[in-house]
Amino acid sequence: MKRFMCLHNLIFSTILLFVVTFSIAVFTAYAELHQNSLTVDATDRENWAYLNLLEGKVVDIEDAATSLKWDLGFKRTAVIVNGGISGSGEAEAQVLDDISFEDVLEAPEGDYVSDTDQIATFARGDGWYTYTGPPNHWVLPNDKVYVLRSAAGNYAKLRFIGYYENNETKEGSGLVSIEYVLQDDGTRNFFESDPADVVARQKLTTTWAELKQN
Repeated sequence: MKRFMCLHNLIFSTILLFVVTFSIAVFTAYAELHQNSLTVDATDRENWAYLNLLEGKVVDIEDAATSLKWDLGFKRTAVIVNGGISGSGEAEAQVLDDISFEDVLEAPEGDYVSDTDQIATFARGDGWYTYTGPPNHWVLPNDKVYVLRSAAGNYAKLRFIGYYENNETKEGSGLVSIEYVLQDDGTRNFFESDPADVVARQKLTTTWAELKQN
């Protein structure tokens, strides 16, 4: 009987350890910093192009008012966020002054704004671009860094880097290029770290100690 109980405890402990280790591994793999540069085809003057930052691509949306699958919408120079009057998500943003994109290592805690019926988030102030007027009629991205909270509540830093298919010759307008870094675990940091690995090792050590006691 005693040998049976020992065998039973060993099997139980092994299964428990496997479950805990697997759960930690999933958590560690999930926390990831997404760095991406992409171009959104915003040439359609009637329909929005909806971007999912986590997937890093334009997605098809049936009902933008209720969907949480998009973060930003693009239509020519207009840019909206999935929040406020534009959507049901948590998306909102703010502009950071006098700092480079690379030097933004953490998202601020407050002062975010979303779209209203008076003005879109990225149109506030002097907006994300400058229109040169005649004779060239160019659209030039302003040297700004935005911090965005996505529809799902994750943080990203973002900047606009172009509006043309060829940004040197200014040919092919309506193609908006952006660069962004997205933290997908809900924290506000924009740098590589291994907090999940540390937590995993701590949990694993605790689990081993508990198993030994049993």
